[in-house]
Amino acid sequence: MKVTVQGGYVPNALTELAAGEQVYCEAGVMVYCDPTVQFHMRPMIQGGIARSLKRSLIGGVPFYMHTYLGPGYAAFSRSEPGEVRVIELAPGQQVDVAEHSLLLAAATVQYDTVYVKGTGRIGRMIGFWMDRLTGPGTIAVHGHGNVLSFNLAQAEVFDVDHGAVLLKDASVGMQAFNQPLGHGLMGSALSYEAMRVQGPGQLLLQTLDPSLPHR
Repeated sequence: MKVTVQGGYVPNALTELAAGEQVYCEAGVMVYCDPTVQFHMRPMIQGGIARSLKRSLIGGVPFYMHTYLGPGYAAFSRSEPGEVRVIELAPGQQVDVAEHSLLLAAATVQYDTVYVKGTGRIGRMIGFWMDRLTGPGTIAVHGHGNVLSFNLAQAEVFDVDHGAVLLKDASVGMQAFNQPLGHGLMGSALSYEAMRVQGPGQLLLQTLDPSLPHR
């Protein structure tokens, strides 16, 4: 399987599939494909149907994926400006990807989800889900805006906005906290939610928060 990133402002991942090769993705990201490419549905059930439905209805995690089977070409894109990164996962390598940022994954990549607890405040930081992908195989992710790459050393710490997190190694810890804006009761009342990440491992950040409107 060969993946080529095309375009600049709203890039796409052009995927060349040999006979029998297949990739899966969320609904709505396929742009075009050869008529020789076959389409299938792939339920994403972990922990039973009831638990999977709950994650889908409340957390927005896909209940099923679309699968494309070669031979032929298929192009995938998100309808937002940004960058596409293609990553080759080694056997057993695990990464966590922000929700609705996975563009495609080879059928050999195992799919699961991981829940990131929030601070308990009303709003998004009650918590959110991330895709957990386990190699071997190729994945492509769409970062909104520019993608920044970091390799965190053991115990190295970053504080980031939760909307900036695109991808991290499963070895990178992440915990929500409230950042006060000043001292006293007013500073606490005006605090905002952020994420504290800690190495070791790879961390990819995106410069646009996909949950906010962009002009």
